[in-house]
Amino acid sequence: MTIQTGYAIASIAALKALTSSQRADSYARIVKSVAWYIFDASSAATADDDLVLLPNDNPSTGRWIKIGGSGGGGSDNINFTAGSIICTSSCSSGAGKAFHFDSPQSGFIEVAVDSAIAPYIYVGNRSIQVSLWTQEPNTDMTGRQFIAELPNTGGSVFIATDDYRPWLTVQAKTGNTNPQDGVCSTFSGNTVTLIAF
Repeated sequence: MTIQTGYAIASIAALKALTSSQRADSYARIVKSVAWYIFDASSAATADDDLVLLPNDNPSTGRWIKIGGSGGGGSDNINFTAGSIICTSSCSSGAGKAFHFDSPQSGFIEVAVDSAIAPYIYVGNRSIQVSLWTQEPNTDMTGRQFIAELPNTGGSVFIATDDYRPWLTVQAKTGNTNPQDGVCSTFSGNTVTLIAF
């Protein structure tokens, strides 16, 4: 599934005012000077007018979720104990290139960069990509749904998994013109630690 985008929108109030015919699952909009939001049709998360926006028509499910950004804590964090590390064949023990969630979750993940891999990640604001997948991650990129980009130092990202998108990957660039590459990572608490290409 590919995220589709619309024109930039002026404010959070204007985004919340979009009607059901103006939003679809995985539809992304940028709110000027605020952030990107993606519409998750299955989300029933509690709205806070920042990280989670409830449309004005008050659907029982369907929320605008802020993607990228920073912050998060407490119960708003993802828990990597509810699933398993996969794509482990080229990684050291306890690491893999993807994670499969056993049940839907929404919240923040922290992407940390181990000092051993840091010198190999291209320095830039779009060096790391976080994606959810509708099928097991693969080199053809079939089923990949881009969520957010982070700088080479990592950061915090809000994700919302569901039964349709239970796989998570974090990829990184080794050069300015190089494509994103899978990274061996550990998954603990709500933190993905990038350790090796």
